[in-house]
Amino acid sequence: MKVLGAELLERLVAGDTHEAKMVFNERGAIVFPISSQHRDVKMEGISYEENYMGNALAAILRRDAIEIRFHRAFNDAAVARIVGTLVKLPEFSCLATARVTYQGRAMVV
Repeated sequence: MKVLGAELLERLVAGDTHEAKMVFNERGAIVFPISSQHRDVKMEGISYEENYMGNALAAILRRDAIEIRFHRAFNDAAVARIVGTLVKLPEFSCLATARVTYQGRAMVV
């Protein structure tokens, strides 16, 4: 998986910033500042679009939480598998114990 913006995760865990955003799918993840919109951050193979048109999920990240927006192309099992893979990456290990929710429901990853 390709990861862009991992340096923002370090700032998040250090408390230098309180939130970040993420766009992700099975190909990778892009972490970016809260001031940007999910739909505006893309890389090859990863694109979040309004009305479920893209191929990626959108999330808000906090030191202790990953809150994922609903996307009709991703069922609970797919989201859990993707997030489980992400938090095993060295860049995301800081969020390995974060509470994960998908459309407001707690998930086990």
